[in-house]
Amino acid sequence: MGADGELALPQQGAEALGLAEGAEVDVVAARGGFALVTPAAEEGKGGAAWFAGSLASLTVPEVIQFIFTTLKSGSLILSFGADARRVAEAGAGARPLRRTLYFHEGQVVFASSSDPADRLGAVVWRQGIVPQAELDRCSKLIRSGRPLGQVLVDEKILTSGQLYEAITIQVREIVLAASLEQEGEFAFLEGPYDESNAVKLEERTRDLLLLGMKRMEEVEQLGGQVGGRGAILVRGRADAEGLEGPEGRLIELADGRRTLSELASESGLGLYEAVRLTASLVQAGALAVGEAEPAAPAEPPPEDDAGVHIQIEPELEETASKPRMPSGPFETYRRIFKHVFGALVTYQPDSLARLNSYFDRLPAKQRALFEGVRLDGEGEMDVSIVLMNASAGGARAPIAKARSLEALENFLAFSLFEVKNRLPKSAAEKLLREVGRMQVGKP
Repeated sequence: MGADGELALPQQGAEALGLAEGAEVDVVAARGGFALVTPAAEEGKGGAAWFAGSLASLTVPEVIQFIFTTLKSGSLILSFGADARRVAEAGAGARPLRRTLYFHEGQVVFASSSDPADRLGAVVWRQGIVPQAELDRCSKLIRSGRPLGQVLVDEKILTSGQLYEAITIQVREIVLAASLEQEGEFAFLEGPYDESNAVKLEERTRDLLLLGMKRMEEVEQLGGQVGGRGAILVRGRADAEGLEGPEGRLIELADGRRTLSELASESGLGLYEAVRLTASLVQAGALAVGEAEPAAPAEPPPEDDAGVHIQIEPELEETASKPRMPSGPFETYRRIFKHVFGALVTYQPDSLARLNSYFDRLPAKQRALFEGVRLDGEGEMDVSIVLMNASAGGARAPIAKARSLEALENFLAFSLFEVKNRLPKSAAEKLLREVGRMQVGKP
């Protein structure tokens, strides 16, 4: 972006937006993260629909869940890293980590990433689909207009069907990797996108969310054993001679300067696999935790320039005994439950008992989340107790929050099932529309 307010866009991106030279655009920028560019809104008409914010307020699974439950189509742009601003301003081509997820009616259909561990070659290597030696050979044949996937098919290493399957795995891994990130910014732009690369994933978005939450929990548990994602790793005293494959690559890169997160990216393993392997290698003595380098002093944010910037608030440390007070989506669920109860009880006087019967049929693990939680005679539910119950096992705040929202979404699904089966059709359809508006923050 020039000082005079002109913005230079790649030709392909400009064409995708339907822009000609000199066209006006609206820009939403997260300094050091990304800039979201849309055609300028016409006078008297609304522009492209979007929402954006900080991952200190909403986790990636929460953002994905919102897109899934509201059946939206569009692009979710994610920029990760607590020091994204410092990295972007460092120059010399430095960039924060970015991932973009594409949705069609709430379902993930494609994804892209700047993380080397998310590239097709890294994914097919760690999945055991293509040996490293073949990837090294094929990498020399890549050129403009002939990406790795095409080379693998041309060289008869993969069939077209196997390449399609590999790309679906790659998209899946990008989504799951995004779910593990804790700091950064996001922006969702609703509307059409390039569907030429869309694939059909084996898992639905809801299943990916559950799997992402399980991976998040495992990464936090195992990562805590080795000093966390920022731990500096060095080679241990145990003899690691002869170790090859992923283990050998981790040990080779552990030079006492790279963090666990950096090792995960540069090794091509990704954070999930890198944390799992690191925990076992540290236990075996093949890796050791070194001294972490001192953190760079915080720099004051530069003065505002052209564009609209997202204010990034620092995330406060939370503990199981002090969870963040529910707001945002938690308050939305509370209001929806009360509204649904009010409509149901008008037609079915026993609706309170019917709705509360949901909590009695749950398996033990889910029942623990709703311990002490019931709808009262006014349809009120203390949703903060759900969050407290999720935090009671020592889970970190993002994990506890994701579990709580998943539990509340399940209860909402049951409540709406009651609506469709207990209310007259016209009343049920009206209530479902009202709930849909409440979910997207409309009165």
